[in-house]
Amino acid sequence: MQQRLDALRKKFRTLGVSNFIITRFENFAQGSLRYLCGYTGSNGVLLVTNQDAYFITDGRYISQAKEQVKGAKVFIYSGGKSISDGFTRELKENKAIRFRGRIGFEARGTSAEFYRAMQTKFPNSELVETTDVIEKIAEIRNDDEIQLIQKAVDITDRVFKEVLGLIKPGQKEQELSADITYRHIMYGAEKNSFDPIVASGHRSALPHGIASDKVIEKGDFITFDIGCYYKGYASDMTRTVVLGKATDKQKEVYEVVQKAQLKAVEAIAPGVKCADLDKIARDIIKEAGYGDKFTHSLGHGVGHLVHGRPVLSWAALGKLKPGMVVTVEPGVYIEGFGGVRIEDDVLVTESGYQVLNNSPRDLIEIDC
Repeated sequence: MQQRLDALRKKFRTLGVSNFIITRFENFAQGSLRYLCGYTGSNGVLLVTNQDAYFITDGRYISQAKEQVKGAKVFIYSGGKSISDGFTRELKENKAIRFRGRIGFEARGTSAEFYRAMQTKFPNSELVETTDVIEKIAEIRNDDEIQLIQKAVDITDRVFKEVLGLIKPGQKEQELSADITYRHIMYGAEKNSFDPIVASGHRSALPHGIASDKVIEKGDFITFDIGCYYKGYASDMTRTVVLGKATDKQKEVYEVVQKAQLKAVEAIAPGVKCADLDKIARDIIKEAGYGDKFTHSLGHGVGHLVHGRPVLSWAALGKLKPGMVVTVEPGVYIEGFGGVRIEDDVLVTESGYQVLNNSPRDLIEIDC
């Protein structure tokens, strides 16, 4: 943890700030707090200064904070109605906490309420909004982190394999989603890394088609986008299958996406531009006549956040580096017909790439 905190200090000094605040706001900041100091609870703020680090939470989490937090001094506030009120009061009144100067914060992980509280309580301190500071530190995974990501991937692969044997006409998407969640936990995951996407028939044309009460029918495409957290690290995988025999049109669309995904994966290597990787897949889909049906970026980083740096998109500026783990997930989505997405988690190695998933990528037709 100390190395990560020191890396953060080095980074925020280049931004001209002398303090940095990480709040617990939605999944982004929860992952960042765990990454920087080990805390997994639902309430807390980490203040990192040039010399020290302070973790502040309320009395409900005193035992958890003292057990989990590494590299920071733990303080428990009292009398605050909210984390923003309690934190700012503790900074005002606790002489053991020393900070001054410009204060950096991640806009993506800070609530408007917290920002207003800081403005009100510290009107003479300049609040400096930053973007992806922690993610830039974390985008290169070390060997231990890669092993944890691989374990999360292995759990998701196992869950997908077993769920395939459960699919039958008449089931609701929500039933399969519940089974995915159950099996993730049973096989050692902490939780899903996002709500499972189980989208069948015409709903498979929804890139983010969270499971609904739609009944799965013979002939449907079924897209599964699933993942889990294992000891703080995420997996993210997508497969599209057909319940019954695939039509010629379904096979055609699937083969286009499969080719785009394969060629993009094969191009992964250190130094490759993220935008160029996106272009490889996008050009294949465009040449097949489905360019306007690929409506999202090619992929993103996976680590302590399920959606992080680097971003693989047409607008991305960065290049791939060894130790990055990225998703490669092209898709084609045709309203009224259905859609296909294939996604793997891929490690960028010193000489190329390693696909972490072992789930099949060829079209699966499920007997029914």
